[in-house]
Amino acid sequence: MTSGSDDIMNKINSLKNEYYLENKKNIVFKNNQKFDCANTIVQNINKTDLFNSIIKLNENQIHLNYAMFKTIIHPGIYIDFIYHIFQVNDNILSKYSTYNVFIDCKGLTMTGVERYKDFITTMSLEGQKNKKDFLQKLGHFYIVNPPFMIANIGKIILPLLDKVVKDKIAIIPQ
Repeated sequence: MTSGSDDIMNKINSLKNEYYLENKKNIVFKNNQKFDCANTIVQNINKTDLFNSIIKLNENQIHLNYAMFKTIIHPGIYIDFIYHIFQVNDNILSKYSTYNVFIDCKGLTMTGVERYKDFITTMSLEGQKNKKDFLQKLGHFYIVNPPFMIANIGKIILPLLDKVVKDKIAIIPQ
């Protein structure tokens, strides 16, 4: 990590700790509280800096960090983050014919999947509307550090997918 990333992470952790000191952490009904905490963080740190802490680039590779994603993404900024991702794709595709995505899923749980399903749906719908064919230009999609459930679901679902799609997805265990 660079010192800029360390600064962002320190600010995020400080804001998160302050939030949970003021708002006792819920044991159940956590979604709204997690979104509220994420909103508090976003209100106090530059959004672009936050988005860039989730996405790291390496030539035609996009590396997404779920641990950072879950800390700051909430429904109020879904569209902003989606268009940030689209801009990143546009920038890569201005230099390369394809791009690869690596998503580090460390810390992903079934409740996390449920919490962010609206984000995925919104991203899919916006992607269809923009007609930039990002999926057709996707080289590979790597799922890194998948939770046990994802690895097992992948064993069931991947064989059912169309060969073109299946060949683009790789699960890289912990």
